[in-house]
Amino acid sequence: MYTVFIFAYLVYLVASVCVYMFVLRVKCTEIAFFGLLASMLIPPFGLLFAFTLRCSEKQAVHESDTRDAFTISPLTSDVEKLRVPMGEALVLNDRTVCCALLMDALKNDPLKYLAGIREALAKGDPETAHYAAAAVMDIQKNLLNQVRLMSADYQKQKHGENMMNEYVDILKKSLESRLFDSYNESRLQASLEEVLDFMIANNPTPEAFSERTELAIKKRDYREALKYAGEYLSQFPEEENAYLYCIQCLTSLRDAPGLRDFIGNLNRRPVRLTAKTLPYIRYLRDTGIVV
Repeated sequence: MYTVFIFAYLVYLVASVCVYMFVLRVKCTEIAFFGLLASMLIPPFGLLFAFTLRCSEKQAVHESDTRDAFTISPLTSDVEKLRVPMGEALVLNDRTVCCALLMDALKNDPLKYLAGIREALAKGDPETAHYAAAAVMDIQKNLLNQVRLMSADYQKQKHGENMMNEYVDILKKSLESRLFDSYNESRLQASLEEVLDFMIANNPTPEAFSERTELAIKKRDYREALKYAGEYLSQFPEEENAYLYCIQCLTSLRDAPGLRDFIGNLNRRPVRLTAKTLPYIRYLRDTGIVV
């Protein structure tokens, strides 16, 4: 009888060691040590402690998922919506979750999940990276198709205001996605410049001037940017952005005399500057560039 008890106790100890090595290995060493010690001294308590600890861990993860949840649309009409934290879905080494998220992105609006798709593409897991690459190709294809359709309407002289705004929007989205090679990116940028120039020449708006000036600034062609900023200012003298662009361009060109003249004449302009522009003027005065 005594031999059977010793044998059973040894089997129990082996089982306890396995539990704390494999089930609770994600916990800290101190918790695992005291849990194993409790298992040796108080046999029923040790495994109950392990079970309770494991359950509390799962509950905490579930509550965290519920608090910070990102809804993935159902993969089929019979499946309940999956709720997965967006920040964790592509970080955790869980292929099922990653692939589900990427497949959902492909079915809906891949561009909306572009940041997550980029992360998945760089993750290193082959299966997840494969789905991410498919998502990127799908985004590229959809954007280029939309650009071609809008370009065809533009070439057919369909220059309605809504159509032009949509064309500008899709060109901007394509460029901001940064998914295209230098050749296609140059073509997209040239198309956007052409459309904005057409809008400025035929139906100028503050938005068109802002977009065109921003494009020139991104190219670091500050003289071209100043030209559009000057036209913007002459046509919309009450728009604060026009003044801000002029100051930025003159500063980038290091045109101190031009800055002095421009800022010196601000009091005669029909505009009320706000915290958007005043810090620039204050900086120029503090550094002695303008008086």
